[in-house]
Amino acid sequence: GGAKPEKRIQLMSQILLAHDPPPRMLAVLTGSLDQMEKHYAADPKAAHALIGVGEKKGDASIPAPELAAWTMVASEMLNLDETVTK
Repeated sequence: GGAKPEKRIQLMSQILLAHDPPPRMLAVLTGSLDQMEKHYAADPKAAHALIGVGEKKGDASIPAPELAAWTMVASEMLNLDETVTK
């Protein structure tokens, strides 16, 4: 998706929804990412707890707070009505 969060969110939207996110959705998801990055940077234990769940280990080259924040954005997108009913 690239280095810019907006480009990554656009790619996620293309994969999940088959279209670019509308401007309002992009703004909300970008805002969520900012909030989550701040939250997990302030609480690295919470980041490690989140990314420690699941069958596959997280990519160690990605800082835990960043990976946790993106995990939450992905979860947010996967729980959209549009994604669930697609």
